[in-house]
Amino acid sequence: AISSSTGPVTVTGNTYVDVESIRFTSDKIGLNGDDAILQLTTSGSVGKVKVDGTVEMIDDTTSFTHTGTTSLAISSTNGHITIAGGSDDYVDVESIRFTDNQIGPTTDTDLITLSDGNVEVTGTMNVTDDVTLTKDAVALTHSGDTSLAISSTN
Repeated sequence: AISSSTGPVTVTGNTYVDVESIRFTSDKIGLNGDDAILQLTTSGSVGKVKVDGTVEMIDDTTSFTHTGTTSLAISSTNGHITIAGGSDDYVDVESIRFTDNQIGPTTDTDLITLSDGNVEVTGTMNVTDDVTLTKDAVALTHSGDTSLAISSTN
């Protein structure tokens, strides 16, 4: 046991210090075979943790919380970002739910369905500006059981 009755204890080594299976090398924390899994740095009063590998949350219910006063950015400098729920699950962004290829508010989750070359809207679509069709030939098809009405309020 290492203890001190007068303050902090400093343990130093020539290149690294091993505590059980954890290796401390300068500003890096890792294991015997991979000594740079975490790297702790600071610039001024701003701390930074670099992770070499995957961060896995193993509790049944977990959260990733930002408590700063400005913003949180998630970015990749070398590729795309994927946010995915598990099988038959969903991802909520504010009050919008993404489930497989469907998008909608949490109260109407299949309002928009996306597929190759197709967008299906299952609710009312209000357009407040011009609609421009650019193909040489276009069709407006109504397949309902009752009627189609096109009207102008002016």
